[in-house]
Amino acid sequence: MVRAESGQRLATFVQHMHPALSVRAARRLVEEGCCRVNGKIETFGSRAMESGEVVEVFLPSQSREHHFERSRILYEDADFFAYDKPAWLPVTPVEGPKSWSLQDILGQSLPGTIIPVHRLDADTSGIVLFAKHEKMARALEELFREHLIQKTYHAIVRGHPRESGERRSYLIKVDSGKGYERWKSGKGPDAREATTTWEVETRLGHYASLVKIKPLSGRYHQIRIHFSEMGHPIYGDRIYGDRQDPIHVSRHLLHASVLNMPERKGGATPKLEIRSRLPREFTEAQKQLEKI
Repeated sequence: MVRAESGQRLATFVQHMHPALSVRAARRLVEEGCCRVNGKIETFGSRAMESGEVVEVFLPSQSREHHFERSRILYEDADFFAYDKPAWLPVTPVEGPKSWSLQDILGQSLPGTIIPVHRLDADTSGIVLFAKHEKMARALEELFREHLIQKTYHAIVRGHPRESGERRSYLIKVDSGKGYERWKSGKGPDAREATTTWEVETRLGHYASLVKIKPLSGRYHQIRIHFSEMGHPIYGDRIYGDRQDPIHVSRHLLHASVLNMPERKGGATPKLEIRSRLPREFTEAQKQLEKI
């Protein structure tokens, strides 16, 4: 924790605090929510500092560079497999730098064809399906379109929403840029219907809840938008949150935890349930929240 001098840019100030970092690395830390100014998360590295402001920087405890881990394959057969994606990693090259793409990492480590059939945000962890051939890719994509594959997420949200409920709205795009989109509930010719259901699993002290979420539609950012609009933003959400989290988390705490698939091949293949345990970021946040 250091007091700032007037006029200096935040990323430059962070780099001076930690000389081992380049300015570029310092800027990335700020953008990823690892910096607080006067107790509030600040994600703009170009922010001009004022004299006396207090800056706190949280350095990641380990590298976020991901390498293939066979133990993260949650299910595999001749047609497809499910991988437990860590946070901070885009699924496909078009979502971020090629070296950070899960598709590229798996393609270098596994033989044959690797085709992602759905997406998660880079900072969302959990189950991602990959087909091993085009026919299965098309079949899985059709199951997703028909909502025959059911997805369950877990999230840590601000405050205490009611024990269970449903949020339904129409989403419209309000802003976009390179690698960035922002949506909200509203009306318009391009509005897309989105429905989210939830159940509270655990109250985490006075300031948070662990919730189990089942989206009944697959709209962009719908879970994050709906909980933010209900006044219970997901912890660490830099787009739809308000930067007022009482604890620091390095990414939004949303995890794709369960995936249920119907019978395939005329009923010869039974229904399938794939599960992913909550990652360490969740358990660490829960411990902190239960203490305050």
